[in-house]
Amino acid sequence: MLNPRRIALVLLGAITWGVLFAGWSRSLALAEVTDAKTVQSADVPFPNVPLRTHENKPVRFYDDLIKGKVVLINFMFTSCTSICPRTTANLVKVEEAFAERFGRDVFIVSVTVDPATDTPEVLKKYAASYHTKPGWLFVTGTQEGIDLIRRKLGVFRDDGDKTQHTGILVYGNEPGNIWAATPALLAPRSIVKSVLRVMDPEKRSPSRTCSSRIGNSRAESRIRQRCTAPDVRPTLTST
Repeated sequence: MLNPRRIALVLLGAITWGVLFAGWSRSLALAEVTDAKTVQSADVPFPNVPLRTHENKPVRFYDDLIKGKVVLINFMFTSCTSICPRTTANLVKVEEAFAERFGRDVFIVSVTVDPATDTPEVLKKYAASYHTKPGWLFVTGTQEGIDLIRRKLGVFRDDGDKTQHTGILVYGNEPGNIWAATPALLAPRSIVKSVLRVMDPEKRSPSRTCSSRIGNSRAESRIRQRCTAPDVRPTLTST
């Protein structure tokens, strides 16, 4: 017999993620074209704010971390004791699943939402505690700059709660201008599969959820073409 409390928790979780993704979609005016919220838009903005990595190297968010890359972006803070440690541990499994492709074809950027506490030195210790590999950068900066990144990516709430939206993983292919979001605690194999689809959009499986709202712009026409592309499954690294 099904446990009523367990059913209620499952439903609550589903509703919560639905609300988060609905907000993310509205913030970037996205079109749903795959299992995740996938978009292709010439207007997706990436602020080029200055940051520092956990290696204490100065970088620009767009020029150095996004441009020309396939990248996964999440938001975290080192003093978090709830979702952040679980998310980081899950992304370690994603990192491992990409094997030799990680740091060459795929990168991870973890942006702290608590830059006052998370200095490069603090982030370096945090990264070391998870034994992260080259290709995964933890970054900090000014609060204003990080808030701007969160606003532009649609994962900002001005209510003082740092935990809001730290459970969302934004990922995409900058050269192909394809972006998506998924729960950061999704099974690593599922995250890898989704990222591989945006890495090679010509091999993306046709969506079961292609939106009827897709219009007639050039970008939306490309989305429609991919929705009707042949079904070619990506090869996955075993986890």
